Amino acid sequence: MLPLKGLKIRHKLFAVFVLSNVLLIVSMWQVFQWSFDRGFASYATERDRDFLQQMANRTANRYFLFNDWSVLIKESQQEKKWYKAKLDNLQDLIPPPSTPNLDLIYPSQYYRQRFILYDEDKKILIGKGRFSETETHPVTINNQTVGYVGLRSIRDIVQDQTLRFVRQQGEAFLLISIFMLAIAALLTWPLAQWLCKPLCSMQRATKKLAAGQFDTRIPVKGSDELSDLSCNFNRLACTLESSREARKRWIADTAHELRTPVAILRGEIEAMQDGIIKPSNESLASLHHETLHIARLIDDLNQLSMHDIGSLNYEMESLAITDIIDQVSGSMLLPFKEANIELKVINKLTKSAKVLGDGDRLHQLFTNLMNNSLKYTNAPGCLTIHSYKQNKKIIVTFEDSAPGVREEEKDKIFEQFYRVENSRNRATGGRGLGLSICSSIVDGHQGNISAYDSQDGGLGIKIEFPLR
Repeated sequence: MLPLKGLKIRHKLFAVFVLSNVLLIVSMWQVFQWSFDRGFASYATERDRDFLQQMANRTANRYFLFNDWSVLIKESQQEKKWYKAKLDNLQDLIPPPSTPNLDLIYPSQYYRQRFILYDEDKKILIGKGRFSETETHPVTINNQTVGYVGLRSIRDIVQDQTLRFVRQQGEAFLLISIFMLAIAALLTWPLAQWLCKPLCSMQRATKKLAAGQFDTRIPVKGSDELSDLSCNFNRLACTLESSREARKRWIADTAHELRTPVAILRGEIEAMQDGIIKPSNESLASLHHETLHIARLIDDLNQLSMHDIGSLNYEMESLAITDIIDQVSGSMLLPFKEANIELKVINKLTKSAKVLGDGDRLHQLFTNLMNNSLKYTNAPGCLTIHSYKQNKKIIVTFEDSAPGVREEEKDKIFEQFYRVENSRNRATGGRGLGLSICSSIVDGHQGNISAYDSQDGGLGIKIEFPLR
């Protein structure tokens, strides 16, 4: 694998495709040779066995006629002499000798040069070949074995012809393989380029993303793994872009929220220094109020940041939601009465309906939601708190009266520093972090919070807690 280390993916794919084709061709050639050799030898051996019985019977008739093997041996020697003389005579004009007895034994001329005759002691009389390496059949007369007939292995006879045939087939196979390999290479290179095209596109897009161009997107085609990877890349780019915009907006909102109380503090302190305002209980109270506002803002931001990094601790225990709602609503009766807003609590939960939660955080959650309704509900108005059980969940809803929230703003009210009135004025005293903190607390309890239109014409907040 070391030679492929410095190559690009398309080169590696091309090399893999080509090597695969080469290995396939070599494997096919080996299988072809093995199959041909094994099949041909098996066919020849089965055919020899069929004829050995006939040759044994014919040889037994010759032995019975002459009472020995001398006639067959003599005819075999005549054949050898004639064959030697034929090789020495270039004109090939010597007629073959007469071998009628041997001719009666062979089923065809194909078996003449393969025929072997052994005596009863397995000593060779005609032909050549070891008895143990030859396919043989006994020659019997009156149930007595007088010799054995055999055939030389087909491999010994046709070895040269076979090698020549195999070599010719190999050369033809090699030419065909080279031709097919060239075609495969021509088809493989565009295929490798095509497969790497989305990867190259993703590489370029990743460089842009690393350079801070979060608006980079990759066109998605098809439905394979590369398409899924492109979709995931686009989602990552979208998330990074949203995070950057959210960070910019968060920094701008934080700076704005801190700038106002700091500007007030600076103005009042400079006025005192210039003698325009004399230090008094009222002026000091104003300064104290602004410092408290900054402290609350910093505390809220600290809670949100701790939740985001997962270091906000929750001391979980089994709690009854109704007890916490009763405590918070009891402490808020006077502010709601002074604001001319009716507070209703409708509880359909039993004491056994409990959740696993942090009592202080849940108290903060319900207090923030009630304060939110107190600040943004027109007088006279109302706030209704419902608590009930549904599908193994405890549901708590806060529904107030007008004004309501537009549909496109319902999902935004849980964002940091977001105010429905779309202004930076602080007339209501809100910092735009209350509902964002509520969302973080609900997440810490594995719950869900959402906004909807209440039946009284205002905003509805629905909280779902898993039932313990």
